Amino acid sequence: MEFAYVYLKTLSYDKVFAVDQGLRYVQELCIWPDYIVGDFDTAGEKLLEDYKAVIDRGEGFSIIEKYSPVKDASDTELAFLKALEEGADSITVLGGTGSRMDHVLANIGLLLQAARRGVSAYLVDETNRIRLLVAQVEACCRIRRDAQLGTYLSLLPCFGIARGVSCKGVAYPFENLDLFPGRSLTISNEITEEEAVLSFESGQLLVIESRDRWIPQ
Repeated sequence: MEFAYVYLKTLSYDKVFAVDQGLRYVQELCIWPDYIVGDFDTAGEKLLEDYKAVIDRGEGFSIIEKYSPVKDASDTELAFLKALEEGADSITVLGGTGSRMDHVLANIGLLLQAARRGVSAYLVDETNRIRLLVAQVEACCRIRRDAQLGTYLSLLPCFGIARGVSCKGVAYPFENLDLFPGRSLTISNEITEEEAVLSFESGQLLVIESRDRWIPQ
């Protein structure tokens, strides 16, 4: 929770989406959400009713989208698609990399949906910031060392082969590599110059900034 509080201070955002248990988190952070989305099987009906009561009294306003637990998309996907529908040009998902690996992999798929639309999207937790690039839309990016999350920079092909991958400004630069799923050659690099510059010719590429642990300041 402390990390979320600190990280949110680094962001400039227009709308906050509280997704199921995320409603409890924004309450603890004293942030009023613009959208409240989910089936609330985790956060519970009582918390949702408390928010409805505040809204009914005219002391706050949120758009509430409550779904049945039996549905064709996760709560996170429903909120993510709503953000895209609202015209977001950048989306940050906090709390999307928990203990459920099936949800983590599905949330990486959401990054692909955003990337195909030219929208920057990130999964962020205490030790990772994850982004996905699609060559046809954005085949080059720069990461400043002073703005990096953590120490390490890893590049991994996603949903197939990423071809013609190059990276400079790092401890282990490389040029025009074809990255195949299942290889770990391009993980745990480090930015050594003012910025790292990476590019690739085709495919989808996961860009992961990471550290071993977060130390509260």
